[in-house]
Amino acid sequence: MPESEGRKANAPHATGGLSRAVTRPERRENARRTTEVMRALQETTGSRPQLDSYITRELAKGHLPWHEVRKVRATVLEAAHAAVDRWDLRAATRLTDLLRADSPDPEVGRLTGLLAVLAGDAEAAEQAFYQSSRGTGSVARRQTNARRAVEELQQFMDLRAEVLRHEGPAELAELRDVAVALPVTKLSDASTVFGRYLLACLTLDVTGPLADLLDEFADAGRLEALTAPPGVLDMAVGNAEFVAADADHAGALGLLQGTFRTYGLVSERYLMALGNSMAALSRYDSAVRAFRIASPGPGSVRAAQVSWVVHDDEAAHTFARRALRHDMPRSTVRTVLGRVEHPVTPREADAPTGGFGHVAFYVDRGENFGDIVLPDAVRDAITEPAGPTDWVPFHAHQVFDDEFVRIANAQRALVVGGGGLFLPDTSPNGNSGWQWNVPPAALDAVTVPVYAFAVGFNLFTGQRFKGDLFHRSLVAFARKAEFLGLRNTGSMERVRDLLPADLQDKVRFVPCPTTVLEHIRPGLSAGSPGSGTVLLNAAFDRSERRFRGGYGEFLTQIVEFVEKASKGGADVRIAAHTRGDVRLAKDLEAEHDLSLPVDELHTMDQPDALDVYRRASLVIGMRGHATMIPFGVGTPVLSIVSHPKMRFFLQDVDRLDWGFEVGDLHLGAGLAERTLDVLNREDAYRSDVADRQQVLLPHVRSAAAELAKG
Repeated sequence: MPESEGRKANAPHATGGLSRAVTRPERRENARRTTEVMRALQETTGSRPQLDSYITRELAKGHLPWHEVRKVRATVLEAAHAAVDRWDLRAATRLTDLLRADSPDPEVGRLTGLLAVLAGDAEAAEQAFYQSSRGTGSVARRQTNARRAVEELQQFMDLRAEVLRHEGPAELAELRDVAVALPVTKLSDASTVFGRYLLACLTLDVTGPLADLLDEFADAGRLEALTAPPGVLDMAVGNAEFVAADADHAGALGLLQGTFRTYGLVSERYLMALGNSMAALSRYDSAVRAFRIASPGPGSVRAAQVSWVVHDDEAAHTFARRALRHDMPRSTVRTVLGRVEHPVTPREADAPTGGFGHVAFYVDRGENFGDIVLPDAVRDAITEPAGPTDWVPFHAHQVFDDEFVRIANAQRALVVGGGGLFLPDTSPNGNSGWQWNVPPAALDAVTVPVYAFAVGFNLFTGQRFKGDLFHRSLVAFARKAEFLGLRNTGSMERVRDLLPADLQDKVRFVPCPTTVLEHIRPGLSAGSPGSGTVLLNAAFDRSERRFRGGYGEFLTQIVEFVEKASKGGADVRIAAHTRGDVRLAKDLEAEHDLSLPVDELHTMDQPDALDVYRRASLVIGMRGHATMIPFGVGTPVLSIVSHPKMRFFLQDVDRLDWGFEVGDLHLGAGLAERTLDVLNREDAYRSDVADRQQVLLPHVRSAAAELAKG
């Protein structure tokens, strides 16, 4: 409203009422207070309100108190708020005191409460908020609202103080400045501004107090303002996931960091991808943090898995139980719970000494059958020349920390293998770049002899290690090891190519001991030729790399194989090494109405599962150990080659004709023709397998004897 232009002392003034007669002392006090207010405005804002000449004279003469002139009062109130916003608390307090003394009302009361919080006087703040809320509800409700207002302001101040206490990354300085400059009068923006800064710190792997602050922020539910609408981030995150699938985890992290810089938003999928990239680079604290704030279900599962990797069993157990409470399938959580409740490696105080340490990929019943058999086969091979001894297992995927080093150094030697440990995308880490998660300092600290035994260089066609981490780690490992026992000559060639000349002689041929299992494991039951059973195995991990001709075409070829082989008298069954392998039976039935019985080897006791292979007339495997294990127990084998390691194995036993390319357009007919030949001449094929075992057995025994002697 415009100021009144009245000319008399009792004319309507800025407040809309009539001036009463003002005594001389009152006029003097009014004029003094007006001067004080104008001086305060001039000193705090650099200006005074522009008033018409009449109002100016009336104020100067003291006929009007300053707070009854709306424009003056509004200017003081606005200046007080502005002082708070720029964190000039001295000016804000000065102006608020003038308002409180001369013009107390609810708005001034709230400003008084705000300043009391900033001064650390919560009791006075609560009282001010309570008083300013008169007429807005019951006493109890007003008290509750006042208390809540103080708590929200205190939380904001604590958050700001904590951010100010820690500088954070230099590249986030501008974002930090925006956060700490956020006016306390704009609490509604706090979750967005502070959350964006803390999440940006997470993407840069900032640990310590700022990371803990993000935890508190997330636990308080304050990240909702930064959650992207459905679909907004999907394309960007999908690009990062594609790069990560190619084992370029640093590249994936870079894309995710750029995504956050662009959008300033996150989603569950984004945080899961961020956590996966960080875990793959051994930035474990940040990975767990990303997972735990991503979701209480899948995020908790991954947080549990990573906590187990770094030996934080208590956190792993907590996250796993949290996942179960949020309806995650128990089968998904069972593995990590089992590892926590039944550790692979005993505590240092309980570990035997003077035996062999054994780094391997240890799995429980229900997981990959090949990985169940393999560690035992390695020990069988070494026990044969070494005699009975204690074995101390170390899971390859857990960080080989100081305690593991001490336990290993109390043994005779440390065996690493077998299996395809030279692989970048199975439990990737930033310590070694391959499956043994050993930091360089830990490898240096191992003082007992180290042997790589039957390890495979397991890259798919077209796959490669990104960066130089693996190369550096491989060279360091080769220098430490007494020998590098590679399980096929193809792996030997690739590893030698990566080593300097002075280390290449350490590479030697040590076939997977599963290929000679019947020679190193006493008590295996006798084979059963003539059953007519043909076991078929297909693998589905990394499907985009395996089925190069397309999965649909592969199924069509398998149907042709089954029909032709069955007509020739074969009893075709599915041999599953993992839960995922059962998919072949399901897809054949769903898409081609072809029902095949399934032997789920991963659910059986090891002797019973080996008997399934011993009783078969032929095993056709896509997995490496779905070929090597039946071969090792004397059963004829054929391979569906979807990975170079299968061809490497067949080449080493000089039987490349046992292999059939997965993308061959005549796969079904070729497999059926050879299958019927095996069934018709099974004794000859079994004899050939026994002969081929003798090509491998001397190498296994020689390496085991050297290791046992050393």
